[in-house]
Amino acid sequence: MTTHKHIHIHKNKTSKKKQLYGHNIDTNKNGWKVISIYGDAFDRGFAHGTLLYKELSAIKKAFPIFVKEYCDMSLEEYMKVSLHTIKPIIKEHFHEFYQELQGISQGARRAGAKTITLDFLIAWNSYLSLYNYQNTKWSGRCSAFIATGNATRNGDIIMAHNTHCSFFESQFFNIILYVYPTTGHSFVMQTAAGYIASGVDWFITSSGIMGCETTISNVNYNSEFGFPYFCRIRQAMQYGDTFDDYCSIMDYKNAGDYASSWLFGNIHTNEIMLYEQGYKYKSIQRTKNGVYYGFNSAMNNTLRKKETDDIDHTNITTSSGCRHQRFEELLNKRYKGVIDTNNAKKIIADHYDCYLEKNRMGTRGICKHNEVSEEHNETDYPYSMFGTVDAKTVNSEMAKKMEFLAIYGSACGRRFSIKKHIENYPYYKKSGKFVKDFIGYDWVLIEK
Repeated sequence: MTTHKHIHIHKNKTSKKKQLYGHNIDTNKNGWKVISIYGDAFDRGFAHGTLLYKELSAIKKAFPIFVKEYCDMSLEEYMKVSLHTIKPIIKEHFHEFYQELQGISQGARRAGAKTITLDFLIAWNSYLSLYNYQNTKWSGRCSAFIATGNATRNGDIIMAHNTHCSFFESQFFNIILYVYPTTGHSFVMQTAAGYIASGVDWFITSSGIMGCETTISNVNYNSEFGFPYFCRIRQAMQYGDTFDDYCSIMDYKNAGDYASSWLFGNIHTNEIMLYEQGYKYKSIQRTKNGVYYGFNSAMNNTLRKKETDDIDHTNITTSSGCRHQRFEELLNKRYKGVIDTNNAKKIIADHYDCYLEKNRMGTRGICKHNEVSEEHNETDYPYSMFGTVDAKTVNSEMAKKMEFLAIYGSACGRRFSIKKHIENYPYYKKSGKFVKDFIGYDWVLIEK
């Protein structure tokens, strides 16, 4: 049900009402929750915390499981690393974002989520940084592409992305957040409650720049912690005017905590960029006619060979290698010159297995489905509850209005019953109690 009214809260029993600088746009838009926040750092943070206090409470309960399962650390150890390593950086160098986090904490606590402290929010925002920092062999977590000029039907920019993660994690990343700050550019992003950056890295800004990314897997370096990635990409989203700004902001004191293939588009220049960033090595490609894509393996040979142990780049028996070949076939052959949002939906939901040479839901498709596959590797067990959990696509015209198309649950709209999954694979009984069903939503227009 769509609601557009502003919410008001009381400072205390005797005070006048205080305006909340945010509102619900839609509380259940085919599985998405769409909200809007605005104002200075603390005020928009306060609105964020107030509107999403229930979601924050659920994350707080799940957080110890995240830390243990995916970072292989005790909560006590994780909090120590986060608060001694990352908190001082945010407090000293990102004062605006520190205030926003303070606002989220106070808004959530005022609304009734008393355990949502500033320290918890910093630790939660640090999750993907420390996840990668602790676990360099993690599975690839996205498929994505961006196209422009003679690669697309109308010559405009088309971008698409799907997220690969555990089904447990995915239930928290159904928030669409419109942010209207008093300084810099406004933007919209897919995210989770409490995050100041996307976390799944899908965003569109009022500057005309849109972006997404796929992580680079199997990194082999040990970096000294600099500015965490979520602060750098948020800084770029809010204050970057050009691709050069984005590269400069992302480069400055790069922590090496989130090696990624970033895909950026500028609707004012019709240019797209592939910006691959490791720790010491990076690569930049730009064009006004063509396509770039990401599949969890660096395109740049030097970065891949120097900073990863990746041997899957062209190996079609693996997820990365298969998706590499399939993207090449779809983007530069089958759909070359006719890429639009309709065809983008088909591409990002593609199940073709290049190794088996047939359409098959499994681990190698662009739309990934570990839950139906007996195949496994060092990070994924047979029939693991991991795979594609959403998809988004946008063109230049939509981006002008900060709108996009999205589907929650998977790019292909598959249904998933945790009860049936546990009946078939009792091994997952313990972890399955934290997982919810995917009910099979349709694509929907996200708009403010």
